[in-house]
Amino acid sequence: MKGFTLVEIMISVVVLGAGLTLVANSYLTALRGINSAQNNIQATVFSREKLEAAQSASLKNGLSASSVSDILQSSGKQYKYTFDTTEITQPEYIAKDFVRACVKVSWQEQNAEKNVILSTYLPRQKD
Repeated sequence: MKGFTLVEIMISVVVLGAGLTLVANSYLTALRGINSAQNNIQATVFSREKLEAAQSASLKNGLSASSVSDILQSSGKQYKYTFDTTEITQPEYIAKDFVRACVKVSWQEQNAEKNVILSTYLPRQKD
């Protein structure tokens, strides 16, 4: 007799189904990874833009200690940013001329808060 038995066909269908399920799961995991990377890149771009704007302002007038928060929208995603400038206490040779500027951009992703934080020193506002 030539051909396959019903048991052989059923086993091959189960093996094929298991393989396709693994491939689909890998595909979904890759899509989640791509989405996470895009969110991280967008948050980094926002952070960098805010720091560059602060740097430009500090070169004109200098900065003093302050805090600003706002919400940004991009591609249907909501990003919350906080920009803080704080006084530096040590070392004194830096503290007299600079303030610390820190930008934190956060967003919700898969029921968890993710964030990007960038910080630098910028010229202090002259008295």
